[in-house]
Amino acid sequence: MPEFRAGQVIPLRYKSREIKAIIIDPNGLGPDKPSIGMGFRGMDRHIGVPQTTLSQRVIRIEGVECLQLPSGNAFRVIRIEAEDGNDYLLLEASDWATLAQDWAKNPGRLKKPARDGLIDFLAWFAAEGIYAQAYTMLKRVYTREDSQRVQNWLMSRESGKPARAEWSWEVQEKDSRGRYGFWTNYVYRGLFGMDATQMKEVWENPVRGDSRIARNYVPESVGLEAISYCEKMVGLLDLDDIEQAHDEAIRLTQIKFAKHFPMA
Repeated sequence: MPEFRAGQVIPLRYKSREIKAIIIDPNGLGPDKPSIGMGFRGMDRHIGVPQTTLSQRVIRIEGVECLQLPSGNAFRVIRIEAEDGNDYLLLEASDWATLAQDWAKNPGRLKKPARDGLIDFLAWFAAEGIYAQAYTMLKRVYTREDSQRVQNWLMSRESGKPARAEWSWEVQEKDSRGRYGFWTNYVYRGLFGMDATQMKEVWENPVRGDSRIARNYVPESVGLEAISYCEKMVGLLDLDDIEQAHDEAIRLTQIKFAKHFPMA
């Protein structure tokens, strides 16, 4: 049984960054079930609200330090010295999700980038929480490796958007007919041997018992990452011949991801 300590730092992942979670009470949720919090410092970057804005909203309510929102709702603030030698102002972990929801609904003078940051954080928190609950039910445990796999999958679903915008510009500029669907399928066929619709159907309904599918099946997280990489390479190559650019990008992607799955 692991030994938990107040102030112990637990690294968690939020998209491509780490969040420092800190144990508040080693038995806060029961014997050997610690309560954890996240500090204003660090969380300010993740939710898009400056640390100074968070700190300025700390007031005393009946002798207890609380962070009060424009809605009037307040969250208890915990001060703790962590094992990394830093002093933190914390909110209990689940309070951050409630705060994000409340503040996004009642933003007051909060600017749009910060409101968007709150919504993004809330979406991540919900997705991670759902997987944590599901994994715990299935495996009786949710490990750091599980968290990393879920995070990689969530990131892979989001990471293609900026690259795809650059790829779309290439298609618009280099293909007079603007055949976005054609070139999307060109990438999918080059990487997976099937069109986008077919590959997405495989991801949604993995075929069991088919030796060919079992041998060549590409997990969605890896597949989406490969597509993002390939489309990004099309933009970086910036060749006048759009077909040549795609062929070269597919070749480079096959090399990049060769260890993850067999490419055509």
